[in-house]
Amino acid sequence: MKRKVIALTGKIGSGKSAVSRILRNLGYETVDCDELAKQVAKKPEVVKRVEQLLGSECVVDGELNRKAIRETVFSDANLLKQYEQIFFDGVKALLTEKLATLKDAKAVFVEIPVLDAFFFNWDEIWRVESSEQACISRVVKRDNVSAENACATLNSQKVYSCTYVIENNGSMEQLEEAVHIILSKTFDIK
Repeated sequence: MKRKVIALTGKIGSGKSAVSRILRNLGYETVDCDELAKQVAKKPEVVKRVEQLLGSECVVDGELNRKAIRETVFSDANLLKQYEQIFFDGVKALLTEKLATLKDAKAVFVEIPVLDAFFFNWDEIWRVESSEQACISRVVKRDNVSAENACATLNSQKVYSCTYVIENNGSMEQLEEAVHIILSKTFDIK
């Protein structure tokens, strides 16, 4: 059976990481593109490009200041696009390397918030959805940002066409059940 590479997408705070945890606990391989982006962000040439684009307040002690960056880019669509482009090629390269090490896996789920960041021939796309209120609440609590900032980030993100939608507005048990249902469809599990 050919390995499936499945994109796991959704807006900020929708629950992509929770779905990834469920999948890992079930023995599936997962890759988080946000973690890959953090690796890319540590490269000095990337830090320099971000500083040139956004200004010195977005870099502190040679590292990116994510809170300042978020406050700067999510209110300006053009700036956001330029900022994201700095990372996309590096993330794709790291993802390609990681997938090469996982060629024997039955499936690899790739948590990727910006699905059109780069071209990739996904076998399936799963989108996690939550109410706007739930997403904003999770982001405010997790990232220690204002509700306005979380809302601006949420509203700047696209909704992508997908193979399956996973609703995440209930309990963890309901989310696990939704994941199991889609796994049974994807892998014909009885």
